[in-house]
Amino acid sequence: MYPAFRALEHAMTMPEVRPLRIFSVRWPLWQVEAQARFRESQPFDVVDHFLLRGVVEGRLATEADLMRFFGLSASLVTRGVDHLVHIGHLTRTGPAEVAASSLGVLSVQDGMRYVEKESRHLLYFDAFTNEPLPRSHYHGSVRILLDGEETAGEHERARWFRRLTSMRPFSLDAVRALGRRPDRARFNVPHLLEDLSPIATAGAWLPAHLLLTEDGVLAFTQAAPVRDTFLEQLCRRAPQVLDTLRHERGGDEPRLRWLDWLRERGLGRANLHTLPSGVWRATLPPQAFDGQLQLHRLGSFQVREGHFLQLWCDDERLRTRAVRQRALAICRRPGISRTEADDAVAAVAQLLDVPVPSFDELLRLAVESGDLLQRNALEALR
Repeated sequence: MYPAFRALEHAMTMPEVRPLRIFSVRWPLWQVEAQARFRESQPFDVVDHFLLRGVVEGRLATEADLMRFFGLSASLVTRGVDHLVHIGHLTRTGPAEVAASSLGVLSVQDGMRYVEKESRHLLYFDAFTNEPLPRSHYHGSVRILLDGEETAGEHERARWFRRLTSMRPFSLDAVRALGRRPDRARFNVPHLLEDLSPIATAGAWLPAHLLLTEDGVLAFTQAAPVRDTFLEQLCRRAPQVLDTLRHERGGDEPRLRWLDWLRERGLGRANLHTLPSGVWRATLPPQAFDGQLQLHRLGSFQVREGHFLQLWCDDERLRTRAVRQRALAICRRPGISRTEADDAVAAVAQLLDVPVPSFDELLRLAVESGDLLQRNALEALR
């Protein structure tokens, strides 16, 4: 899960948003194991194809009829009929009589042997509304935790992700309803699946950052490059969540809290004030970013009990240096595209209120630094 400060950085680039508090939460889900049927297309075996066509098109109703019409041995016809019965293309209507099933008729019409098989899938549903999660939340980069799951080294970080609780039981009909939806592919259920039904359920959690604003909430998860608009819709449908967070302990005046935090870190020289948006900002002298704080912290946010403080400096040249440093780091992210890099750099420059560095400028800085890996990363984006 990316840090909360990235959510705050994005919010600060939206002048119409007045952020109030931010909470890192585990949003409750249901993980459902479901089974379904689907038709697999296979090429016909020659004998099977002719036997099936004989029943469907030639109206041959017995094994004896099939033997006489095709001039085949009794053993070959019997084996072929047995196989077609096994895969559901024929049914036995008497000791030696057969009839074609709807699947067999469809296979003859399409010239393709359809075989019905069973498939199992893991699906996710919101615990507050029983709504299915969209396909974006099934991407490999999205971390969904099961009850009791915690990976090594995450204990300290996980305790900041507060678990939200829903008292609503899961409705198994939600799975069947999803299987009937014409747009089910949007929710990670392929169109070829039929008769979707639940087998087992388990509790699960989606890590998320919820940024409360005067007008509502902004949600951030690994399922979206910026905002998770689907989770924002769920928040509107579960207003009790926002009501609980708004009354969370620590909602009082945070000035004393931030003054203590600054003094504890030797940053008592900071000028603590609020921006017109309501965000708290600590303006520090340039020297603070050469000693107590690293340059990349300039413009970043400190989060405490849902409140946040931006670390700032009025020196525009220093902010320009900070943007260049962060821009070079952005360009080294594995798998990032040129468009993604340009957008991320522009957002950082907007956050720090300085001009956006050009790509050529960044490439020149990489060459001057002598950092071959940095230069190669930029060349790959050219």
